[in-house]
Amino acid sequence: MTCKIEKITNPFAWELYQARLDQSIVTGKPLIERPFHYENTETGQLYYDLYGCLAWPSEVSDKDEGMPGYAAVVGIIKSKKDEKPENALFQLLTETESKDVPTLLNNCIKLRIEYGFGLHPTLLQAWFGDPERFVTTLALYNEKRIAEGGDKAAVLIIPPDDFYDTKRFDNYVRSLRSCIMPANTRFYFGKNEILKNRLREFRDKDPAVLGAGGLVHSLLSRCEWLDQTRENAFNVEEEEELVQ
Repeated sequence: MTCKIEKITNPFAWELYQARLDQSIVTGKPLIERPFHYENTETGQLYYDLYGCLAWPSEVSDKDEGMPGYAAVVGIIKSKKDEKPENALFQLLTETESKDVPTLLNNCIKLRIEYGFGLHPTLLQAWFGDPERFVTTLALYNEKRIAEGGDKAAVLIIPPDDFYDTKRFDNYVRSLRSCIMPANTRFYFGKNEILKNRLREFRDKDPAVLGAGGLVHSLLSRCEWLDQTRENAFNVEEEEELVQ
């Protein structure tokens, strides 16, 4: 599988970043745009950043085989118009599902390769999801991948915002639905059908809704595709990435 994402870096990246930082301090704006972005080489679509979510298959019972696990990549659209980057739209780029955990993890590897993993230290480095389920399965899977390709080959999972809240599913559904309302559409499905169909069926704790909802909920809370002016957003390794 080939990568369809290209990293576009301003030729004067560090100077541009410093200028934006200085301007934000003067104007009192807490967020600044990074001096690089990504482009889909097939469609020409630009993105501030891309993020992945992973939701495990639901539990099996004597009455139900459970619902398939779900994984997806969402792009934060960089508009060519003069619009506020903090209000960027979300585009569902690709998705996959499986009731088999190793198959789901293999699909995650394929998706991240296709959408630019390795182009920048933070790009698709981790998936938003449940880090406490299938711990042994994930550990064994990563052990094999690390032995073959080093530490960066592992699948890392980080919890979405409010993950440990007992009402997390309710929170995630509300965040996701708020972005697909006709009067305020911010999340677009594209040609993908899995999440769209599962939203229509709407079953409690559906992995697809839980995974995508957790990601959207976190993106709405953090605005991660922009940098905080109070932080030094780039370490030495990242600065080297910028000027290459």
